[in-house]
Amino acid sequence: MAAEETTSGKPEERSGRRQRRRSPTDPDRQRDPVGTRRAILAAAATEFGDHGFDGARVVRIAQAAGVSHQLITYYFGGKRGLYEALSEQWLEESIRVSQTHTFAEAVQRYVHWAHEDPAWVHTLTREEPGTRPPAEDERAAELFKHVEELRERQARGEFRGDLDVGAVALVFFAASIAPVAVPWIARELSGQDPASPEFIDHYAEQVRRIISALAEATEEEGSPVNDEPQD
Repeated sequence: MAAEETTSGKPEERSGRRQRRRSPTDPDRQRDPVGTRRAILAAAATEFGDHGFDGARVVRIAQAAGVSHQLITYYFGGKRGLYEALSEQWLEESIRVSQTHTFAEAVQRYVHWAHEDPAWVHTLTREEPGTRPPAEDERAAELFKHVEELRERQARGEFRGDLDVGAVALVFFAASIAPVAVPWIARELSGQDPASPEFIDHYAEQVRRIISALAEATEEEGSPVNDEPQD
């Protein structure tokens, strides 16, 4: 099994191409490489979310995606390549949201994103403490950029200037994934079903208000915050 999970030499690539040509039951895979990659990544997200990186198996990912194991090797080089591709995909989406929204709005969107696509949250929470996760260097570089971006937002007054930027980033990242990462705690604290759309809408709005209150407090310390619900 170990060799099956990690082999990525040229003989396997040639085998993968032969397998694609010989697949009579799935001709669409030959004509739609973008769709094939998307299906593989979706299956990989579920597999990593269910089993973590160490427990994930490329054979199960291939079965769930409806492709050959060799085709995954052809596109991604193996399990690590899949994990790195998923990490890149999640980071790109995070950056897109961050660049097009205020900090408060971005975190509100992250709450919805975690609810809509819980696999990436489960993948993160299954990483072994104290071990280097795959694609750690790339992820660390992107997180550093995120912290620097938050410093710029802080300078623009999006949240208080006397707060530590790294602590703010960590607190609200944890807040955005809490309903998915610790659902039983969310249920006990709120008295609601954390998986329900109604709870997610309410919770995401409350997180947005908390961040907005931090920014508004800088304008007039001690003044009450009047933040009416958005339509």
